[in-house]
Amino acid sequence: MKRFAMLALSLSASVILFSCGGEKPGPEKGAAAPGAQPQEQKVMPMGKPVVEVPEAIKGKWKGVVLVVEDKDKKSLKEHTAEIGKQFKIPGSDLSVVVQEFFPSFVMQGTSITSTSNEPNNPAAQVVVSEGGVEVFNGWLFARYPTTHAFSHPKFAITLKQGVPK
Repeated sequence: MKRFAMLALSLSASVILFSCGGEKPGPEKGAAAPGAQPQEQKVMPMGKPVVEVPEAIKGKWKGVVLVVEDKDKKSLKEHTAEIGKQFKIPGSDLSVVVQEFFPSFVMQGTSITSTSNEPNNPAAQVVVSEGGVEVFNGWLFARYPTTHAFSHPKFAITLKQGVPK
């Protein structure tokens, strides 16, 4: 019994040390070792993301294929929406404007861009309005449809792919 109590006490102490960091005293994290040259710390920029369209993709895509799910009817329909033009979703008061399409979406710091014209990580920046009121402004991702997804009680909108010119 005494052996079990000691084991439980040791285990509890280990868990507490681990959850508190359990580090040995020493230089602060990020501090230079004695005699080492100081290094410049990188600070992540804060602010609103900036969308940068690379020359390699400008004018190469005319639109996107959106998949619209009618949750009541349990149906899926594909629609092509042109970049920069308003697209009304049939049977609803929803409209979508595709602002940008990036075939290889990447976000680095506050910059949103595409690393190539190949569809490695297709994403579309869209604005969805209902009855003329903006209800969604964000990115839809073809490979990750649930990431930052458009949420609506009756409809779901996901990105299938880009439509090249």
